[in-house]
This record gives sequence, structure tokens and C-alpha cells, in this order.
Amino acid sequence: MTSLRRRAILRGAVAATAAAGTTGTASAAPTTRTGKPRSAVDGLLNLFAATPVVALDEGAHHLQDTWDFLAVVMQHPRFDAVDAVVVEFGNSRYQNVADAYVSGEIVRRSDLQPIWRDTTQSPNSNGDFPALERVFSLTRAINLYGGRTRPLRVLLPDPPIDWLSVTGSDDLFALLPQRNQTWSNVIIREVLDPGRRCIAVGGGTHFFRGLPNPSRTVTAMIEQRHPGSVSVVRTHSTVAEGREAAVEATVAGWPRPAIAPARRIAYGALPATDVFGPGSYPPGLIEGLADKTVADLCDHVLCLGRRTELTSAVLDWQVYYEPTYWAELNRRKTLVYPTSDLEDLRHEGEPTMFPN
Repeated sequence: MTSLRRRAILRGAVAATAAAGTTGTASAAPTTRTGKPRSAVDGLLNLFAATPVVALDEGAHHLQDTWDFLAVVMQHPRFDAVDAVVVEFGNSRYQNVADAYVSGEIVRRSDLQPIWRDTTQSPNSNGDFPALERVFSLTRAINLYGGRTRPLRVLLPDPPIDWLSVTGSDDLFALLPQRNQTWSNVIIREVLDPGRRCIAVGGGTHFFRGLPNPSRTVTAMIEQRHPGSVSVVRTHSTVAEGREAAVEATVAGWPRPAIAPARRIAYGALPATDVFGPGSYPPGLIEGLADKTVADLCDHVLCLGRRTELTSAVLDWQVYYEPTYWAELNRRKTLVYPTSDLEDLRHEGEPTMFPN
């Protein structure tokens, strides 16, 4: 399956960073409106001084650059002040397994895999990409050898689906509307109520402000209980068809990576519809953004590179040749998405995120 086809289904390097911060400086970038981009690692970590939750838009599902950037941030000494990483592809049913593994206990890989394989997004979309598994192994290494003053957790926000109990599409479809509520409940219960901090990584429509029916986003649900507790970061990636050049022009000259306040840069003044690429969206979403700007959706904009430089976190396609796993995915398909074609999962995806 190509990265573009996979995203259509899904909608429904410390040294490198240091080099980027020295070879391209914020002063070299053009001043746009009244703001300037700054080094992204320090800039993102600074957000925790203002809010305990940083909601990082993945940009596009399976954007390798976002996960690489996250790995760099997690290893920064200042990340010691952050208590958890929340990943969209994580079944909350297995939180105890995740806690055991990242705390240093010996856990079989076959016991870890259901965390990202048995989510409400299966069978069409699975978390079988190495960059996601790295979040767990890196957290474990940081806890064991990083000298942190307090443990780091990986929190799982997807509803606790038990696929062995699913007998038809109604069982799955009853859980899908609960995703944002479950996600916000996890962050409120495990992070905000105890006075902790987290970075949450996932699809932007879970986080963006100003969407139609805005009270149903993760950000809105959290801030109903804890007002002003979330910083929303848009990652430059998807762009509406025909608007590529106009959007890219607003980040021309930015160092890689860089971050800037949305309301102080030209990118933030773009129409909100400019950052929604081709794909499937909830009815009325695009139409409901007609009078919005990007700055109405997010607080900051993160640029990890121009679109032609961004890479796809290609699925580990070879795992779909495991007979037991393949049979289970096809069982799920028959139950809930009988017309789906899973065969593309068994082919290596393209590493270029946006080939055109």
C-alpha cells in the first residue's frame, strides 16, 4: 500500500537536530508578520512552562519525521519535567502491560504487540511501524539508564476494545465515537488531576480548536475540566490540493526543525482549509472551516521540513505474512469491513510521504 492510499484509509537523531539549530538560525529566516521561527526542540519544551499538556499533531498519520522529532525531544534533559507520552495507536486495555515494560520489567514482544495491533482502527490501519514501537523501547531505556528523577510513562488512549469479543460491526462502531472521550479521560485522570505533564501525539483533528462541533475534540474536553491546560501544535505536512506553493512559501527559509506561534506568522494567517489535504473527513468539517484561519486551529506551527523532504513511517509489511496474525486481520475484516482489501498491507510502502 502506498503512503497516500494508506492515509486515505487512516483518515477515517539528536545530532541532526543540533546541526539544524546551528546551520540555520531563526534570524536567517524571513520575518513573517511579527514572528520568527525558533529552534523546535527548545521551543516545544518551552510550551510546558505555559501548559501541562502539549498536543502534537502528527501532521499526517505515519509521518516518520514527527516520530523522529519526538525521539529527540524525549532524550533532551529538560524532558525530565514531562511525565508521559500519549500515543494515539494504543489500546487502553493494555495499559498495565505498557507500564510494566517501560518500567523495566521483562515482557514478551507478543504481549506488547496487542497494544498497537488491537485498536479500534484495526484491521485497515494498524500500528505495525517501527517508529511507534520505538516510543516504548526508548521510554524503557530512558527509565532504566537516563537518570530521570521520576519515571516516564507511555499512556494508551484508545477505547479498550477486545477483538475476540467483537461479533459484528455494531460492536466496533459503538466504540468509535468514544475515542476522543476516552483520550481526554486518560489525560485528565493520569496527568492533569495528579498535577503532571504530558505530550500527546496523534491526528490533528483530535486536537484542533475551531472545528465544527468543537466541544467533542480532545482539547475541548480536557479544557472543560482544566481550562487553558493545552498547547496545540500543528505540524506542517498535509496541504489542500492546489495550495502547495502558497503554503510552502510561508515556511521558506525556516531552519529545520523550527516552531513559531501561529498568530505571529504568515502560516497562521492561511485559511484553515489550506492544511487539510485530500482524504475522507467527517461530514461538514471542511465546510465548517470556511471562515477560520490556521491560527484558529492551533497555537503553534512546527516545521520539520518542506513537504518534499518528509518521509513516511513505512509499515513493517513483512509481519502480515505471519499466518496467525493475517488470519485474525481477515477475520476482523469479514466482521466489520467486508469490502476492504487488506492485500496492500503485504507490500512495502513508499518512503516518500508526499511524492508530488
